[in-house]
Amino acid sequence: MSASARGSRVGTRFGPYYLKRQLGGGGMGEVYEAVDTVRQRVVALKLMSESLSHDPVFRMRMQREARNAGRLQEPHVVPIHDYGEIDGQLYLDMRLVEGTHLALLLERFGPVTPPWAVALVHQVASALDAAHAAGVMHRDVKPENILVTRDDFAYLVDFGIASAATDEKLTQIGSAVGTWRYMAPERFSDAEVTHRADIYSLACVLHECLTGSPPYRADSAGMLITAHLMAPIPRPSQLRPGIPAAFDEVIARGMAKNPQDRYASAGELALAAHQALSAPHQAQEFRILKRSQESGLRDDAAADPGITYVAPPSATPSAPTPVTPMAQPDLSFPEPVSPLSFPTTSLNTSAFKPDTSWPGHSDTPPPQRPPGDAPPLGQPAPLISRLRNPWLLLGAAALVVLVVLAAQGVRLSLRPNTSSAPQTVTTGPTATSAPASPASADALARLLSLLPLGYAPGTCRSFLPPKDALARVLCDKNIDPGGPSRGIYALFGETATLRQSFDGLLRTDIMVTCPGETKSPTSWQHPDSPQVGGMVFCAVQESSPTVVWTNEAQLMISLVQGDPQGPNLDQLFGWWKKHR
Repeated sequence: MSASARGSRVGTRFGPYYLKRQLGGGGMGEVYEAVDTVRQRVVALKLMSESLSHDPVFRMRMQREARNAGRLQEPHVVPIHDYGEIDGQLYLDMRLVEGTHLALLLERFGPVTPPWAVALVHQVASALDAAHAAGVMHRDVKPENILVTRDDFAYLVDFGIASAATDEKLTQIGSAVGTWRYMAPERFSDAEVTHRADIYSLACVLHECLTGSPPYRADSAGMLITAHLMAPIPRPSQLRPGIPAAFDEVIARGMAKNPQDRYASAGELALAAHQALSAPHQAQEFRILKRSQESGLRDDAAADPGITYVAPPSATPSAPTPVTPMAQPDLSFPEPVSPLSFPTTSLNTSAFKPDTSWPGHSDTPPPQRPPGDAPPLGQPAPLISRLRNPWLLLGAAALVVLVVLAAQGVRLSLRPNTSSAPQTVTTGPTATSAPASPASADALARLLSLLPLGYAPGTCRSFLPPKDALARVLCDKNIDPGGPSRGIYALFGETATLRQSFDGLLRTDIMVTCPGETKSPTSWQHPDSPQVGGMVFCAVQESSPTVVWTNEAQLMISLVQGDPQGPNLDQLFGWWKKHR
């Protein structure tokens, strides 16, 4: 490696790249804004340090990072264009994103408003759920690895230490790399580390956004480790005035010492955080997400080329290794992006253009839309990733909902957590908030009146409806024989939008023939009321049977799903025939 490689290399060339500006640096290497002179595009180029470039374990890890990023086709994960080595130095070529790291924003401005914090968590949760569905753990979720654009679009960056959960060797090697202030207790023991360690870290980030400080502060590494293992979980409402007390339970469950007591998915954590907001704050969160979604759509221009590993010049030439994105079918209402999954992708921790403004500052609320631009009924709200479960993309505001369901059929309702204990720091007055439905009272009442029989009181709750819908509810277990484990029901205002939304759900790669040799999709009519009918199809996704249908007389789309352990597709379809 040349002498110039050991310092700032601004103004020099690295292979086909012209290095324009240094964006960041650290023990792992340096990040530059660079021009790819071959493809004529500006990128973020991460050059690994000399020691890491010659470390065979790290070389495997970096190649894994590039492959993982290629698999994660999720708006909040920035794609890697290319990776390889030139003159013995490893590099990553990534999309350049303009924004500022959350850590810098918190340092400059302090804690943020609850709506802004929840909107951020929703977006990061979207990225995490996508990674977890692909068998990848991030392992280093922290403010330094969250990039925020001027329009509040968030990226979870630096999958450099991420490793496939099935690879024990790389998992163990990477287990000591994370930042201790955000690391789950099991990371400090011999216990198995699962995706719930990332959920713990995300809860720590939410705590810091709300209060301005990480959950535990300590003067030594030993004290910090002890705190994660044994100290009471702090209560945000006691640390900063104005934080709704409902967030105490969210943090308590997200940071539970026992991984099994935590939320089963990052999306479920984000959903709980959304429910902890007051009605006005939920509306503000919607506006933040809507603005960031629109900016993401603008920024997500041309599609990125496939990822290719570039072999070192001195090595025997080898064919490029394209990384095929993991198939991730999504049954979703056709909309620009599900409220919590926005367009674009994630970048590296340091690969960013600084942006000094921060609308999330608690003293400077995010820019608001004009009063007339409040989220209209039927527009999506935060939804989370578009992954392995239809739920994920089936709704806009259910952002987390889908993610929740994506996590092996997790309950949508929150469980009370009694492990939380007050943190002896600053005590402030507590506040309570009751989540409210964003749909109109009339539309919601009509939708609830049309739901199939078998749902106990309190089983279904309202979420911001997807585009062109009037109302949408998500329901837990239906207690009738063969009833679904969960369901999503949406009410529309006209037949045309109903049909368009249904068409957007059709995915031939997961559709199956319905019981009784009923093809998918097909039309149906009620045997006793011929004027009642619609379309229906069956699917199996991640071993979970699914039935989706429209009722054009009621202007409804319904999606119900069973668990792998039951009900099976025959039972679920039989239930549908009695309840359609």
